[in-house]
Amino acid sequence: MRLPLLTVLLASLVAAQEATFTTQPSMAKESTATTLLLERLHISRKPLTSVDTGAVLAKYAETLDRGKLYLTAADLADISSRFGPSLDLYLQRGNLTPAFELHALFRLRVAERTAFALALLRDPSLDLSRQGTFALDRRKAAWPADTAAADELWRRRVQLDLLSEALGDEAEAGGDAPRADRSAKPAAAPVLTPERLGEARDRLARRYEKVAGYLAYEPHEVQEFFLNAVAAQYDPHSNFLSRQSLEEFEIQMRNSLVGIGATLEDDDGYCTIKEIMPGGPLALDGRAKAGDRILAVGQAAGAEPEEIVGMRLNKAISRIRGKEGSVIRLILEPADRGPRKDITLKRAPIKLVGQLASARLVEVPAGAGTVAIGVIDLPAFYGGEGKGASSPTRDLEELIGKLRALGMRALVLDLRRNGGGLLTEAIGITGLFIPGGPVVQIRDSAGRSETYKDEDGGKVAWDGPLVVLTSKASASASEIVAGALRDHRRALIVGDEATHGKGSVQNILELARLDRALKSAVKVTIQKWYAPSGSSIQLKGVPADIPVPSVYSVLPVAESDLDNPLPWDAVAPALDKPDTGPWLKAPLSPALVGRLGEASRRRQAELPEFTLHGRILEWAKGRFNRSEIPLALEARRRDREEDLAFRDHVRAQLERLAKADFASRDVKLDAALAEEKATDPEWQKASRRMQRLRASVGDESWPDFDIPLREAVRIAADWTAAPAAVAAAPAATAAAPAR
Repeated sequence: MRLPLLTVLLASLVAAQEATFTTQPSMAKESTATTLLLERLHISRKPLTSVDTGAVLAKYAETLDRGKLYLTAADLADISSRFGPSLDLYLQRGNLTPAFELHALFRLRVAERTAFALALLRDPSLDLSRQGTFALDRRKAAWPADTAAADELWRRRVQLDLLSEALGDEAEAGGDAPRADRSAKPAAAPVLTPERLGEARDRLARRYEKVAGYLAYEPHEVQEFFLNAVAAQYDPHSNFLSRQSLEEFEIQMRNSLVGIGATLEDDDGYCTIKEIMPGGPLALDGRAKAGDRILAVGQAAGAEPEEIVGMRLNKAISRIRGKEGSVIRLILEPADRGPRKDITLKRAPIKLVGQLASARLVEVPAGAGTVAIGVIDLPAFYGGEGKGASSPTRDLEELIGKLRALGMRALVLDLRRNGGGLLTEAIGITGLFIPGGPVVQIRDSAGRSETYKDEDGGKVAWDGPLVVLTSKASASASEIVAGALRDHRRALIVGDEATHGKGSVQNILELARLDRALKSAVKVTIQKWYAPSGSSIQLKGVPADIPVPSVYSVLPVAESDLDNPLPWDAVAPALDKPDTGPWLKAPLSPALVGRLGEASRRRQAELPEFTLHGRILEWAKGRFNRSEIPLALEARRRDREEDLAFRDHVRAQLERLAKADFASRDVKLDAALAEEKATDPEWQKASRRMQRLRASVGDESWPDFDIPLREAVRIAADWTAAPAAVAAAPAATAAAPAR
């Protein structure tokens, strides 16, 4: 199938757009500085000339074309032959011509493939019963060899997409709409009438056109992709941060932003208000509602608004954010599509309450009564500078005080979804549970070492039983805390077999130090870190004392699953013997670990909830391990019905189990309570749902019944009942364990 005229027209449009893609002086400075800093400061001290240029171009191509759907192997071979041999010279001079040339070719292929797909959708002879398969994860697949192979790939893709759209099948996206009928019999796949197929073709055509628009990257994005392909050859965590990416990084670290106070989403090309944050400008104004569409944005009260319909969400958000106190004008279309609203607001700081630490007091059955177990969920090691800045160390101390006042007997610190953050906060949080001593060791490429200690004057916020709940997603600063508390024999580690395994330290180097006009930065891995025992966390992670697997355990989310990870090694121990003095009310001996572990293994073998949990893990593992999906209509119908049947079964079982869940009460930070005063109970319930742990294979309509957390609080309750003779340990057996 060929569309020469349309292709020529699209190619002319792409060529006109690409005319603006040239290496600006600021880009050249940023690119040169990035390669220089990687060479001189990265812990590997690897010269640029030793970097595999073919791997750089391949990584860059994969960033542009994540699904390997547009470019071909022939395209990459041509680019590699032209630029591969001299790529290091281009980089040293800050010349981005190779990046822009490949991007121009990519945009041409996007235009060609989109035109091809739209023509296929209009072709009445498209055979939906045609046998075959399609790779679920095209990132692992080979590039199509040439144009003919790309045509065949897109025939299969359009067939799959059209069937999925017509059948209402969202299984590959990781979710499915909840069904009103909760009976055991799954809903039958709908009959594919001409009307239903026509509607599906129209929706899919709009989606293809929108995707083509999303793939129209700006020059600074192309630069960032390209430089990050270079940095990825050093390790997975070094990268270039454009001005926009640097701002996003700082927002995450500060746990606050300046804007209108809304969570936004893309809804078929419209920037739509998903949720209004309490206490923010939109909430205080009161006229906007969830579901309203933002059609245009003006940067002053009387300014002409700029239309943002069809704009990529990140670009629309960049128009909405701004300096504190600045004026923004919004043109809104109400969710009910009534008369438009013209709203003028002043931007204000918004605290990201959903990322703050939160707590619960759980009543765990024990004998004829219950044991009060505190649970603190810490989703990130946020923080900032200046008066009023967030600090998870202070937040945890506040929550521990509130839990103690309510009679807490043991504490579970939940770090399962915590990907890390500030080192200073990791040290501070560790210090809440030990009177002093080493927390983490750091070594650079020259072999220089430094030990960071808890030096808060011996203050301990909690001296009782402590369980740290981890997963394979717990990374970096989370692993520093877990590793230090394990080596000090201060906490029992419960969760996946091991944590993520990120044992490296990055430094953010703002390029304004070199040239004040530059607003970007380079993140470089300059050191590796080690637990007090001397073991690196790199690749191996922090092992669990008592394994209780989560869905993350079957997903490829560990450091070892990334490209070019740094190797594991070790240094001399910094901790000779844990402090188990009279301050410690809950000593942790090998005998106690064995006793608690045996009780947990027995429950995991016998309780019905773990039978269900095991089925969910097997289902998740099967979904992520299958490499292909059938294309034919009847095969897709069977797939969908089996998937719906399993989801309905899990939902029904979780609903039954949730009725007998442990009683609990929320314990919140004063800052979170203050924010909630400005909103209603429905928002509070939604906020709690947003904060719960939910892996990507979960279903948001499933009840909130957290099986690994239930087992963690049971283990903590068992610890409170352990005889003192079992908990006590000789000094020799309490030493930091070898990894």
